[in-house]
Amino acid sequence: MRFTSTIFKNFYTVSIWTFISRLFGFVRDIMLAAFLGSGPVGEAFIIAFSLPNIFRRFFAEGAFNAAFIPLFKKQMHNKEEAVQFTLNTLSTLILVLLTFCSIAILLMPFLVFAMASGFGSDSRFELTVYYGRITFPYIFMVSLSSLFGGILNSYGNFKATSAAPLILNIFLIFALLLSHVWNLDTGLLISISIPLSGLTQLLILIQASRRLGFSFKIVKPKFDKNLRRLTIIAFPAILSGGVIHVNLLVGRQIASHFEGAIAWLNYADRLYQLPLGVIGIALGSVLLPTLSGKSHLNNPMEMNKAVHQCLKIAAVLTLPATAALIIIPLPLVSVLFERGLFSNLDSQSTAKALAIYALGLPAYVLHKIFTPIFFSQGDTSTPFKIAVIAMLANLLLALSLINFLGYLSPVLSTTISSWMMAGLLYQQSRSLGFRISFSSFTPYLKILLATSILSLILIIVSVKSSQLLIASELRSFYLVFLILFCSAVYFFILWSLGINKKTFS
Repeated sequence: MRFTSTIFKNFYTVSIWTFISRLFGFVRDIMLAAFLGSGPVGEAFIIAFSLPNIFRRFFAEGAFNAAFIPLFKKQMHNKEEAVQFTLNTLSTLILVLLTFCSIAILLMPFLVFAMASGFGSDSRFELTVYYGRITFPYIFMVSLSSLFGGILNSYGNFKATSAAPLILNIFLIFALLLSHVWNLDTGLLISISIPLSGLTQLLILIQASRRLGFSFKIVKPKFDKNLRRLTIIAFPAILSGGVIHVNLLVGRQIASHFEGAIAWLNYADRLYQLPLGVIGIALGSVLLPTLSGKSHLNNPMEMNKAVHQCLKIAAVLTLPATAALIIIPLPLVSVLFERGLFSNLDSQSTAKALAIYALGLPAYVLHKIFTPIFFSQGDTSTPFKIAVIAMLANLLLALSLINFLGYLSPVLSTTISSWMMAGLLYQQSRSLGFRISFSSFTPYLKILLATSILSLILIIVSVKSSQLLIASELRSFYLVFLILFCSAVYFFILWSLGINKKTFS
């Protein structure tokens, strides 16, 4: 039962801080939508900021943690070895990142064209290159932050790593306010705030790691057995991250040929990222260090317990969120973004994308849960192979649907390919000992029943009160009331069906 309570505790910590960060992110996005709308400056900034974010997922987050945490966990019993491994990894990472960032900044026009070729014939291209060169150093800071975050997570300290991303949103909000009050160049100011926030995050995590007794310095990189092992494990994970983000590249490329579509897809993505971050990413962050521990390595029973617990937590939280995003996307988008330069047409276009993205939300969450099973065993090649298959499917679907769905074609293709990826990950996880037994389905059926009742209520309310939720001056109040009411009803139904704390043990 100890690992059960540990997962609950760590998930609670990560999800709360992630939720707070995402709320600040919504404030940021509301301000961006109001100040910049779907105009050229807004779209240029979105693409410019997406470039370091894409590569962040290469060098940081999934790829790096997948390789570093399992190896670091094995050396934690010997503090001296752990420190040497960390210093060697840190120095190597700094060298690689400095080289990469320098080349990327020089080749920024080519990167922008690769992301949004539709910008090539108008003012958005030069703006994006300009903003991109300012924002790109963010990848350097956030990748190093991932190293220190991996150390903290390995010791069970999830608070600092989950709270650090909040800094980015605070800096962006401050920059937006400053530009608005003093009538400054909004695009330039928010671009500058990106690397400054990354530096602040890095300093916070360095200080948190020092409290664990780690003293950091730059050493001459030594390609020893540990670093070789790290490279061998990390390389497929980096490729896997790259393959996944080809999907994003495809979406951006297609959207760049439809005026306003870059902004529509971005704001839709931001909305479905809230439950994905709070649930899926939080569970994945907690699960990897847990499965990498000695008690879970090569122990299918312990692994099954941990994964099943995460799956039940995910089902309780993800299914109602999915239902809400599918049934009432327009009220959600309208309340959050429809003001200033963000029009009703923008809201309708964004809502369509959001509803389609939401169909894939459970699959995205499953991906975040199943992937650590492989990573904890040092297997990064299997997720890579599956990602390649999903990428090819996504590419073919997006291109074949573009004449029928326009800017929505990459949204639907991404959703379909995400379900394919989740299915293949589960299938392959069985070879590592993971099983979902028939007897374990009962809690999921109860959760599905509660979600179905919730969906029916949302459909009735959305039909009967559509004008109150979309056109009324009090739409924000009605939407908040609806969310609180439906949440209370949902959890009451779960309680009535016998879903309680014991269900997750």
